Amino acid sequence: MAMGIALLCHAPAFAQSAPPPAPQDQTTVSDKDIMVTGIRQSLANALNAKRSSDQVIDAISAEDVGKFPDKNVGEALQRVTGVQIGRAGGEGSSVSIRGVDPGLVRVEVNGQSMLSTFAAPASGAATNPAVEFRDIPAEFISRLEVVKSATADMTEGGLGGTVRIITRRPFDSKKDYLAGSVQGVYGTTAGKVDPKASIIASHLFAHDTLGVLVSGTYEKRSMWYDQAKTTGWRQMKTSTTATCTAAVQSGCVDLNGDGTGDFYPDIPRYAMYRESTERYAFNSIIEWRPVDNFKLYLDTTYTRGRQTENDQFMQITTSSALSATSSLGSDTAINAGNAASNVTFLQPATSNPNSASGLGVTYRNVLGTIDRQTFTGVLGTEWHPTPRLTLKARGGYSWARAFNDEIDVVGSQFGLTSVGVNYNNPSGAPNITISGDPTNPSGINNFQIQHKPLINRQTEKNFQFDGQYDVGGILQNIKFGVQRRLLGQNAIYHDATITYDGYGTTAGTGDIKTRSYVTGSGVDNITSTASNAAILSQIQSFVSHYDLGDHNFFSTGNLGFSPYARWMNMGMAVANAAGIPDATVASSWVPGSTYDVKLKNWAGYLSSKWQLRPFGHDLDIVAGVRVVNMKTVSSGYNINTVAGTFAPVTYYGSNTYALPSGNLRYDLIHNKLILRATATKVAAQPDLSKVAPSMSLNTTSLTGSVGNPNLKPYTGQQYDLGAEWYLSKLNYLSATLWRKDITGFPQKIATTQSYFGQDYVMTTYVNSPAPVHITGFEAGSQFAFSFLPGKLKNMGMLANYTYAKDSGYSVTGYYSGAKLGFPGLSHHTVNGSIYYEDSKLSARISYNWRSRYNIGPDRDNLNAFGEAFGQWDGSFSYKFNDHVSVFLEGVNLFNAQRKEDEESLYRVSTVETYGRRIYFGVRGKM
Repeated sequence: MAMGIALLCHAPAFAQSAPPPAPQDQTTVSDKDIMVTGIRQSLANALNAKRSSDQVIDAISAEDVGKFPDKNVGEALQRVTGVQIGRAGGEGSSVSIRGVDPGLVRVEVNGQSMLSTFAAPASGAATNPAVEFRDIPAEFISRLEVVKSATADMTEGGLGGTVRIITRRPFDSKKDYLAGSVQGVYGTTAGKVDPKASIIASHLFAHDTLGVLVSGTYEKRSMWYDQAKTTGWRQMKTSTTATCTAAVQSGCVDLNGDGTGDFYPDIPRYAMYRESTERYAFNSIIEWRPVDNFKLYLDTTYTRGRQTENDQFMQITTSSALSATSSLGSDTAINAGNAASNVTFLQPATSNPNSASGLGVTYRNVLGTIDRQTFTGVLGTEWHPTPRLTLKARGGYSWARAFNDEIDVVGSQFGLTSVGVNYNNPSGAPNITISGDPTNPSGINNFQIQHKPLINRQTEKNFQFDGQYDVGGILQNIKFGVQRRLLGQNAIYHDATITYDGYGTTAGTGDIKTRSYVTGSGVDNITSTASNAAILSQIQSFVSHYDLGDHNFFSTGNLGFSPYARWMNMGMAVANAAGIPDATVASSWVPGSTYDVKLKNWAGYLSSKWQLRPFGHDLDIVAGVRVVNMKTVSSGYNINTVAGTFAPVTYYGSNTYALPSGNLRYDLIHNKLILRATATKVAAQPDLSKVAPSMSLNTTSLTGSVGNPNLKPYTGQQYDLGAEWYLSKLNYLSATLWRKDITGFPQKIATTQSYFGQDYVMTTYVNSPAPVHITGFEAGSQFAFSFLPGKLKNMGMLANYTYAKDSGYSVTGYYSGAKLGFPGLSHHTVNGSIYYEDSKLSARISYNWRSRYNIGPDRDNLNAFGEAFGQWDGSFSYKFNDHVSVFLEGVNLFNAQRKEDEESLYRVSTVETYGRRIYFGVRGKM
C-alpha cells in the first residue's frame, strides 16, 4: 500500500507515458504446432483467468460443454495449489484453502451463497457449515475459481477463501448446443455398476435477445467402504477409587513402569458402511438482452442427494474392564508409544457379567435415510445507462435442508469371559477375538432400537446493489455497493429409544426401558418388568430376522491379518420385527438440541482501481474498504441442571468491522511476468450452531457439549507476495509467499459440570485468546511438451506444491502437553498430472498427496490426526468425431487406504478402505 501511495504522488509523470500495447496472443511458435483443444484448451482458459485477475486466484476450466476434468467438484478442487480436501466414503466432500477449516470457505454458485447440507449423526444438533461438494454435478460447471485474496466488493465469510462455481450461460455461445453423457460407475467395494446421466442444452430466441439454458443430472451411487477402528484410547485406573488424570498419573495402570499411564483401546470395532445414494440436480438460466446496454437474468440451481443407510458394526464394550488391573490378561503388552500392542480384557469379578456394565460385544446397524437438498436462486439485472456507468441489482435466495432420519438397531451380548485385541500388524488395526460366535444370535441378551430424526435447515435472503463508474486515466474505476443478508439456521432433534434388558439389576428379572426428555435431559424409565426368560424370548424373536450381510469385510484392502469376514447384520428386517419407535411423541423431543439462530448483516463498500506505469510497465492497484455489521439472535432452551426442567432463552449479539483490502498487480514483462502483493482483512461468523444455546449429554460416557451464544466472529489479516511467469499460452511458473493471522479462532475447551447430581465432562467453544498465524509457500507449474519430437509433443504436465506452518495455536495435548497444530493444516501438499492429447485420443493421470494433519478433538481428551495420504486417478477418452466420444476413468487406481490416529502413530484409530471407482460411458454433442 505504501508503494501504491508513493506511485500516486508521481502520477502526473506517469500519465504522460505512452498507452500500454494491446494484449497479445501468448501462443509461441511451438504452441502453434500443437492443438489447443480439449485438455489444453481448458488449461489455457484457466491460465488466462488467473493472469487477468486483479486478485490471487486459481481456476479450473471445463474441457468442453458438460466435460469437467474430474468426476466430482471436490476432487477437481484438490488439483488447485493450496487446497486440501476431506473425503467421505472415498469421495471428495469438503475443501480447505490454505489450512483453514472447510466451514470457513465461502462457496458461491454464480455469485449466490451455497449453504451446507451437513447431516449430523444422531448425537444431537451438531452441524458443520462446510458445503457438501459431492452433490454438485461437475457437468454443470464452466469454470471453478478459488479466490485467495479479498476485495471490498466480495461478500464476507470467506476467511479461508472463496470458491466460485461458474456455470455455463446461454450467451457464452451464439450457436445452439445440446450435449450429454450416459455412463456407468463401478465400485470395487460394492461390486455394483450404477448409472449416471447428464444433459445440457442452450438456445437463443427472439432474434438472439433471449437465451435459455437448462441442464440436469441423475446419478445412483453405491458407496461401500469399510473401517477397522478403535473409537478411543484411554488410560485405566488401578482401582475403582483411584484418581487417574493427566496431572495425577500415579492412579493409572502403568505396566511398563515408565511413570506414565498406558493407553488401552476403548470400543474397538469393525464397520461396513453401505450408503446407497441417488442424486438429482437441475440448473436453469434465463437471460434477456433486449438492447446492448441492459440484461435481466434468472438463475436457479437445485441439488438433492438421498442416501439410504445400512451401516453394519461389530464393536466391543470394554468400559467395564477399564477399572482395575485384575481385568487384564497376562499376555497384555505395551508398545514404544505407551499404548497396548496386545491386550486381553477379562470379565471383572466385582461386576455383574450379565448387565450392561459387563464385558460384551455389540452388533449394531445404523439404518434410515439422509436427505440433502439445496436450492440457489438469483434474479438480477445489469444496466449501462452511460458508457462509463454500470449499475447492478440482484436479489438472491438460498436454502439447504439435511434430514437425517436415523434408526439404530443394537443387539448386545454381555457376559463374555474375555475379549482380545492385538495391534501387532502392519496396519496397526485391531485384530479382535471374542469368546462368542458373531454369526449366532442365541447369546444376545440386550436389545435396543432407536429412532433419532434430526432436521437441520439453513436459509439466506440477500439483496444487493452495485455500481461502477469508469473514470479513465490513472483512476480506472470506482466501485460502490450495499448488501443486506438475512441468514437463518435451525435444528430439531428427537430421540425415541426403547431398550430390552434381558438381565436387569435384580437377578432373574429383566425390564423394558423407554427414553423420555420431559425434564429436558434423557432419562431411561422402566416401563415394564418381566422374567429373564420372557425378555430374552422377545429379544430372540427380534434378532432371529438377522442375516450376514451382502459382502465380506475389508475385501478391497489389506490389514495384515484376516478379521471376521461377516457377522450379524441387524438390518431393516430386525427393525421392523421390533417395531420402530414413534419419534413424533412429545416425550421424544430433545429441547437441548433444538435451536434457531439468525444472522442479520448489513454491508457497504467503496473500492477503486488505479493504473499507473512506473518504469514503463502497468501497475494495477485495487484498494477499498468494506464495512459490515453482524447481528445474531440465538434462541434455544436452557436446561436446569438441578431441578431437571427447561425454559426458552434468547441471546443477542452485534459486531461491526471495517475490512480494508489492497491488491497490487505489476506487469513487469507485459502479459508474461506478473508480480502480485496483497494485504486484506476478512471476517466470518462461526458456525451458527456453536452460538446456539444448545446442550447434549451422553449418559454412558458422561460427556456432553454446550453452545456458546457469546462466541464472536473470526477476523483475519491476509498477505500475499508472489510472481507469475507466463511462458506461453499453455506454460507458466508461479511462486507465492502468504500469511494469515486469524484472531478469535473458536477453540474447544472441556470443563466438569454437574447435571442432575452427576458430573459430566462438557465441551464448548470459546474465542482463542491469541491470534493464530499461518505462513506458507506455494509453487505451481504447467508445461506443454511442444518442443519434443513426434507424438511426445502432445504430452504435458502440471504440478504444484504447498508448504504451510502455523504458530500461536495454544491448544496442547491433554496428556502429552505437546503442541497439536492448527486443525486441518497439512505442512505439505503435492499435486501432479501428466497428460497426452491428440486429435482423437486424450489421457491423463494425476496424483494428490497431503502430509499428516490435526483433525480436531476426539474421544477421551485426545485429538484425532489424519495420517499422510496419497491417491492416483486417471482418465482416458477417444473422440470419434466432433459429436461422439467414449471415456474410461478411474479414481483411487492403486487402492490407497486412509488412516487416522490419536496423537500418536502407535495409537491408530481408523484404517479405511473404499476401493476403486471406475467410470465408463459415452458423451455426445450437437
